[in-house]
Amino acid sequence: MEKNVHYLETHSQNPYYNLAFEEYVLYHRTEGDYLLLWQNDNTIVVGQNQNTEAEINRAFVEEHHINVVRRGTGGGAVYHDLGNLNYSFITDIGDDGVSICRFTEPVVAALRSLGLNAEASGRNDILVEGRKVSGTAQRLHNGRILHHGTLLFDANPGMVAGALNVDPEKFRSKSTKSVRARIGNIRDFLPVDMDLPAFWMYLKETLSGGGLTADALTADELAAVERLKTEKYDTWQWNYGRSPK
Repeated sequence: MEKNVHYLETHSQNPYYNLAFEEYVLYHRTEGDYLLLWQNDNTIVVGQNQNTEAEINRAFVEEHHINVVRRGTGGGAVYHDLGNLNYSFITDIGDDGVSICRFTEPVVAALRSLGLNAEASGRNDILVEGRKVSGTAQRLHNGRILHHGTLLFDANPGMVAGALNVDPEKFRSKSTKSVRARIGNIRDFLPVDMDLPAFWMYLKETLSGGGLTADALTADELAAVERLKTEKYDTWQWNYGRSPK
C-alpha cells in the first residue's frame, strides 16, 4: 500500500453491516488507498460461490445463535468471533496487478516484526509455525481491488470446528481434532504479552506504512450502507437463495 492510507472503522460487530460497509467503500470511494480493520461477532462467513447449507453445521449454528452471511469474494467458509480481527485493503489495481502477495507480504512482515515465524502459504493462507492464522480473498470492481483477510488472534477453536461442515475429501478419516490442529491463534505464538486492542493498534500503524489518515463516512454514506445491509446482506436470497446447486 502507498503512503497516505485512509483508515476506516465500521464501529460495528454486526457482520451484515460490516460487509455492506466494505462493499460501499469499494464501490463509492473510488480514489486513494484504504485500510479497514473490523470484527464480526459469532458469525460464519461463506464464500460467494459456495452452497451455504452444505458449508454450515445447521444444528450447531442454531444452538449457538451464529450469524450466517455471504461475502462478495471467493474462497471457503470461515468462522469469526471477537478473538478474530479482519482487515481490508481497497486500492487501484494499478501496475502491481492483482497478485495476492502484494497484500499478504505486509501482513506477514507485520507478524514477523512481532517475533513470529510467519509465512504466506498456498494461494491465500498465512501460517505461523505451520498453523493457519489467516485466510484471504479478493475481488475486482472498476479498476479497484478489495483484498481482505482474517487474523485469528485469540479465537475459540471449538467454535471454529463446530460451526463448519468439514469437507470429507479434505479430512478423510480425521476427527474434529484434526480440523482444530490446522489452525492456530497468533497470541499463542507471541514472545511478548499482547492483547487484541494492542494488536489492533499495532496493525493499524504497521499496515498503513506510517502514512495514516483517519477517515470516516459521511451521514449520507452511512445511510447508504444501512440500505445496502437491509436490501442485500440481511436477505435470505443473498445468504442462502443464491447458493449454487
